[in-house]
Amino acid sequence: MKLTSVIIGILCSSVLFAQQPQERTPGTEEVFGNEQPVPVRDASEAVAVINSIRMGMKTATKETNPKRVYSEADYLTLTTKADDFMIQQKYDAAIQLYKEILKEREDSYAKDRILEAEALIEKQQKEEEIRKKDKMLYEKAELASSNKLDKHTVHFTGALMSDVSSSKYWTSEAFNRKDPYSDFLQEGRYNDIAHDLQKSTDFTLDGIAIPANTRLIVYEKPNFTGEILLDVTGPAIVNNGYRISNKRFKELSSKQFYDALQSNFPQSVRSWSKTNMHTWLNGSMEIKTANEE
Repeated sequence: MKLTSVIIGILCSSVLFAQQPQERTPGTEEVFGNEQPVPVRDASEAVAVINSIRMGMKTATKETNPKRVYSEADYLTLTTKADDFMIQQKYDAAIQLYKEILKEREDSYAKDRILEAEALIEKQQKEEEIRKKDKMLYEKAELASSNKLDKHTVHFTGALMSDVSSSKYWTSEAFNRKDPYSDFLQEGRYNDIAHDLQKSTDFTLDGIAIPANTRLIVYEKPNFTGEILLDVTGPAIVNNGYRISNKRFKELSSKQFYDALQSNFPQSVRSWSKTNMHTWLNGSMEIKTANEE
């Protein structure tokens, strides 16, 4: 009797051991027939869903049935996830799941949804094209608008201020937005002139044009402290007194500008700075309307 019990115990242990899942070496996933799971690395959300289903499937061995078989629950999962992707407007992911269903069986719902998703993708693409065109038009309009200077904008240049932009004569046309040496600043307090005048300081600050009813105050030091180097109300053009002895520039205060600039900046409002404007870059400045205290 004891011998019989021992034999039965051994047989039961063998059966239980055979039923336990065998431990797999890391990196070797279960295959379905001859097909490896889709690599999850760099996979889309749809591929991740497919892999999750495949990994959870109970499949036949290669000897009995080499082809994987989705269950009705798997088809329901694929359909549900695909429908969720449609709601989230992730149409490419949805199409991938519907096509996975069609690999295994005919499904009119999946076919219809693919057609719907493709139509929505086409619509999205057309809307994106329209959006890009609208953005381009907006940017052009914004650029055109930006070329219209605020009435209290002050023009600073790394050249000498005149009525013509010329690399040969090293001059800038007052309020020409295309001038490569120039910065344009609106009303405000500027604590670091060198920082705020990017283009002008690249060449050395040598000219300023101030429109009518606009006041410019330049301070020797940051934080609006130190000696006041310039306090002028426009209309005015101030060129660097450091350059006054240069023959190229000596006529700037007396020359006749072209009509529009001549009427705004006649000879009577043009002057030379009392100090070298190059040193002003160490200071600060204020731009305000003329009636401000």
